[in-house]
Amino acid sequence: MLSCIMYSYFMNTATLTIRLPLAQREALKRTAKALKKSESEYIRDLVARDLDEIPFGERVGHLAGCLSSAKVSSAQANPFRERIRANNWRK
Repeated sequence: MLSCIMYSYFMNTATLTIRLPLAQREALKRTAKALKKSESEYIRDLVARDLDEIPFGERVGHLAGCLSSAKVSSAQANPFRERIRANNWRK
């Protein structure tokens, strides 16, 4: 019975081997650990998200306008605000 279950499980998967620069591999390990996922599980999630047929704009469209980027005093400034502003395509 166990061999039947294992056979069924492995028939629905495939192995993919990729080469990563060491810096990417370390970042992969850190991110997967932070998300409490295995590296394989994290990569499967990334691939599934990238192969999803729904365009990125449609998946996150409900977030448009959710960030207020009005200028505030330096005492109230969020450290990421300037990075967001610098990378904002609507400059």
